[in-house]
Amino acid sequence: MDHTKINLLVKLQHLDNQIESIVSLQKGLPEEIDALDEDLLFTIRQIESRKKIADEQLTQRSRLHDTINDCKIKILNFKEKQTLARNNKEYDALSKQIEYEEKEIAQAEIQLQDIVHSVQKAQEIQKKGQQLITENRYDEISEEMMPDDVLRQQLEDLKKQVDQKREELESIVIETAEDVDSLKLKVERQRTHIETEAKRLLDKYDHLRSGTLRNAVVKLNRNACSGCNTRVPTNRHTMIVQGGFYLCESCGRIVVHERLFEEAEG
Repeated sequence: MDHTKINLLVKLQHLDNQIESIVSLQKGLPEEIDALDEDLLFTIRQIESRKKIADEQLTQRSRLHDTINDCKIKILNFKEKQTLARNNKEYDALSKQIEYEEKEIAQAEIQLQDIVHSVQKAQEIQKKGQQLITENRYDEISEEMMPDDVLRQQLEDLKKQVDQKREELESIVIETAEDVDSLKLKVERQRTHIETEAKRLLDKYDHLRSGTLRNAVVKLNRNACSGCNTRVPTNRHTMIVQGGFYLCESCGRIVVHERLFEEAEG
């Protein structure tokens, strides 16, 4: 067996491990930022939805007040005309007009009351939410219970957290960019070398790493695969010690002697 081929692959795994070690310095910040962004968008949608409802209610109230004022003006005009009516027929016609406008006013006032009741109900629900917050009973708070001022504060807090996390991540990326670029160049060169010398091993390596596994090549640790802790058959130990490799029957990883990783580090 040509052991130089597996040495090339171990070197590649070592380089990939170094890159992932540097990326791990980000401490899950990209995932944290994604989660915060989702919370931020959700809060923004809540605030915008409430603002839309409030704006619609304001527009409707303004329209209804205008309707009431217009109807009152018409009623005054009709009553003035009644004083000048020449006969009962003309008087009755004007009375019907007045009656119609009065009904319009009554309907508008009912709609205004509905809006007032809707606003009061929302305030009562939010008041209940505020009480639950005071009692630390957050798991009982529904979306509509969250008070407006709490939502606005939550939005500001989330914005600050996202900005802080982004700055932290950017700082880490900038600090490690040179090392990562250098390692990526080494990985590219190493892959080109392996592509020529041991393409089948590289294909196996890429296949393993295409899933959830990142450590496709692992050390033999206490006679077991250090990737999944499955024992390696005794008859394969000698081959591994001599610089060969073993494909773990449990996880599929490429198991080698730890000496090869030490040599790769050197």
